Amino acid sequence: MPVDVSKSFDNQVNAAIEIAKEFHSAIGLMYVLPDTVLHDDIKKLVLNSINELFKKANEVFDNQGIVTLKPIIEIGGPVDKILQKANEGKFNLILAGSGEKDEKEQYKLGITAEKLIRLSDIPVWVAKANQEAKISNILCPVDFSDPSRRALANAILLSKNFEAKLRVLGVYEPINIVSPRLSLDLKKENADLRKQFEQQMDEFLKEFDFRGIDYVKEIQTGNAHQKILHAIDEHSCNLLVMGTNGRTGFSRIMMGSVTEKVTREVPCSFITTKMQDIFKLKFDNEIKDIEEHYNYGNDLYKSGLNKDAIDQYLICLQINDMHIPSMYKLAELYKTMDDSTKTAYYEKLAKDLLTRIWDKKIEFEIRKHYRYSK
Repeated sequence: MPVDVSKSFDNQVNAAIEIAKEFHSAIGLMYVLPDTVLHDDIKKLVLNSINELFKKANEVFDNQGIVTLKPIIEIGGPVDKILQKANEGKFNLILAGSGEKDEKEQYKLGITAEKLIRLSDIPVWVAKANQEAKISNILCPVDFSDPSRRALANAILLSKNFEAKLRVLGVYEPINIVSPRLSLDLKKENADLRKQFEQQMDEFLKEFDFRGIDYVKEIQTGNAHQKILHAIDEHSCNLLVMGTNGRTGFSRIMMGSVTEKVTREVPCSFITTKMQDIFKLKFDNEIKDIEEHYNYGNDLYKSGLNKDAIDQYLICLQINDMHIPSMYKLAELYKTMDDSTKTAYYEKLAKDLLTRIWDKKIEFEIRKHYRYSK
């Protein structure tokens, strides 16, 4: 979480709390000083201000029971240093502020945030100033590309965890100009193309599990950039999730016109994903306790990440092959996945173990009774 003294700082803190609580995340604060030569006295004053800023934020996080890492202070170019430390520390999300902008200005995105979006392979969450941190209405535009596939997978995860509504938007741009030498019935051509787009959308959405989510599929005709911004305004969306490097040509060097315009003008907080998922699942070698893995598995199950949840329950059984709660959870999960064989296997495993435990308990009570009755 790179911070600055700006209007968006408080909103960054609030967004960080929401995310960290929901995903059991640790937060690392960072501040980058400019590489200009500062007088020692001035540098001391600046560092004191930064440390006060860190102290203020960490007190808020501590009161919320959130784990914080050792704050980082670097000197140099903000974007380069942020990306360097994010990669070195193996962070899986950069939570940036939107930067200082005049309310009347059309482009509301600061330079640092814009460059982070362009250059970062790690997902970037931009927290807008003066916006409530509560996530209740998510918009995810898709163009059927791999980046939009990743974006939608993450939007579904966020929707489940925050119990937010999800609107999946596809924008079809019709043919407007044709050569006079071509004889085309534009109305018919656009109707056919629209039908093809709808079919593509349906096929694309079949790849995802929307169970337990309040979601809407929407198809609009027109300019993609304008339709996305209109949807945010019309439906009061407070979070936009977009993939990068999709059909619009968003690359490491230059943002495509649609994504560039949307992220510059969007009035709500937003996330861009490129090479990685927002919340990358990691196996922590330091966690040995069954309860840790079991609770983690429950969180993953709640988020709809069934395969990852299964891995956690299996780890519990590797540590202790008599962990009955994990057996029942595995049976429950495989039942939702329509795998009757494995469902029956883990149900039987749990019941047999319970029977043995019960028989041993009865045997123990009988032996105790006879021992003390003699």
